[in-house]
Amino acid sequence: MAKRAKQKATGPESESNLSVRLFHGDEFLVKEQVQKLIEEKLDPEFRSTNFIVIDGNALDIGELASLVSTPSLFGGDRVILVDQTSAFAARSDQRKISGRVLESWKRGDRGAALRAFAQLLQVAGIEPTDIEHGEDWTNEVLGQSSLPAERDALIQVGQAFLEAGIKSGPRGDEDQLEELIRSALPQGTLLIFTAAEVDKRKKIFKTLESLGSVVHCEVRQDKLRVAMDRQFFEERVERFLHESGKRIRPDALEKMYARSGKDLRQLHSELSKLVGYLGSREEILGEDVTRVFMDSHEVAFFELNRVIRSGDVSRCLTALHENLKIVAHPLQTLASIANEFRKLMVARELLFTVFRPSWKSGMTFKAFTPILRQIREDRPELTKQGKFNLLAMNDYVLYLMLGDAQRFPLERLIRIVERILEADVMMKSTRVGSRSPEMIMEDLVLFICRPGAGLPR
Repeated sequence: MAKRAKQKATGPESESNLSVRLFHGDEFLVKEQVQKLIEEKLDPEFRSTNFIVIDGNALDIGELASLVSTPSLFGGDRVILVDQTSAFAARSDQRKISGRVLESWKRGDRGAALRAFAQLLQVAGIEPTDIEHGEDWTNEVLGQSSLPAERDALIQVGQAFLEAGIKSGPRGDEDQLEELIRSALPQGTLLIFTAAEVDKRKKIFKTLESLGSVVHCEVRQDKLRVAMDRQFFEERVERFLHESGKRIRPDALEKMYARSGKDLRQLHSELSKLVGYLGSREEILGEDVTRVFMDSHEVAFFELNRVIRSGDVSRCLTALHENLKIVAHPLQTLASIANEFRKLMVARELLFTVFRPSWKSGMTFKAFTPILRQIREDRPELTKQGKFNLLAMNDYVLYLMLGDAQRFPLERLIRIVERILEADVMMKSTRVGSRSPEMIMEDLVLFICRPGAGLPR
């Protein structure tokens, strides 16, 4: 069998001539690597007949073995791709996969969310019928300590998955698949697996790694993991523009980097849109980027308010650093946090007044809706528009706010608001505030998220 090959990849690279290969990691980079390999392996005239794609979520290993052993009717090399399989993932990876599901769903990438959801079902051992019969399956995937927003979003994805009629076959026999990987493939046949998540401790992974090629495709990120590594970003942009016959001014490139996040697929999508906007003009100007290139940080200002109620220090610090990139001064961020916690105080008061007879811990949004409708009918004076008139808020936003307020003891909320006022005074009247206001904001976030803050750990 072929010699062992293992490497990391951040862009298209040539591979040694191995008959079984695994590409895992960022889906965009994985597809890019596979496409390059197909172009190297197959002549264009044979690609329509000798390139076979199998959905990894509906993998029948017996059928795959039969396909591998059957010679091509038209001759020449063959490539068989098992796309986005969960065979190399472990049950412990289901939290990562659910994170990918929710992240894709949040940014509006429905296709990516549903593909990841199919993998999640296989790894977690959940059948589509479990989704039809209730919401208990979310406990298996997210655990009991998940946020209501995560649970509700996952339920929405589950319903969309059922409506789309996507196939998700049972988890295949890994011993049978391992035996196929160990076997000698017919001359000229290349078997490729792609996966988002892998567990390097699994026997099947170690087998493929020792006998074939494993390539980890990852997007290099900056130290705070909130954006792409600058050099990686510039290499990708320059390569794309060179192939498109365009060039970019340094100030426009700087502005583009400031607007980009860490999603490589989105970067390429925005670049395509920008090239189309230019038409026959060759040079990209700063105003072109401002007009056309979407700012992926636009949601960051409000993202901090959403995650700061979770108590997750790493997520909150990441959101804080992302937020500070887009504000004119950290005082804007501080004011936003202050408003959020004042709203939580008002929400807690509502829990102990108008919602006291009806609110229950763990209440679903479906059960909450008729209660809210009745309260609005009984107390119309509370529904007038205003910053702290929470009953005038969107139903779902109010539901999440009440759920978060329940987890904060009142004395804790008061202490946080006091700490916010202290931070405000420090920023405006001390040397640290004038030179390093970001340090004050970090200290505040750490205080809000510290153990014992009344949040689920």
